[in-house]
Amino acid sequence: MSGARLIGAVAGGLAAGLGLSALLIMGEGRSGRPSELAELERAGARRLGLGVPDAGTLPGPREQAIIQGGHLLLSAAAGIAYAATTDEDGDVLSSGLLFGLSFYAAMHWLVGPLLGLKKPEWQADTSTIGLHAANHLAFGVVTAAAARLFARR
Repeated sequence: MSGARLIGAVAGGLAAGLGLSALLIMGEGRSGRPSELAELERAGARRLGLGVPDAGTLPGPREQAIIQGGHLLLSAAAGIAYAATTDEDGDVLSSGLLFGLSFYAAMHWLVGPLLGLKKPEWQADTSTIGLHAANHLAFGVVTAAAARLFARR
């Protein structure tokens, strides 16, 4: 794994994570309800015995910084995982889609439910499953494309 490819994968993960964070924050503004990411953060805080705002309350600036900061850290870590687990010469589209799908399965089908942060994905409706899958597929492709771009420099 080249250093340039690793930097590219992290940059791509951060860019994709930032884009998804922006969409979630805009969704909060339109719906008037906390995003699913805010609910995940609050579930984690409750499990740690920390106080959380009342259900349905939109995150304030401090909480939003914690939510999105954690999301971006996870996005950067996913970029590292992408660079470490994929073939540098592999096809960007197929490796990105496969990574995005794997990341989706790991987070939504395994880790989130096992940690008690979210209900199991198989209990969600098909539109939610489709949205989560599409977001993670896009994340994987952006991460793969950035890794390839940086590796060629």
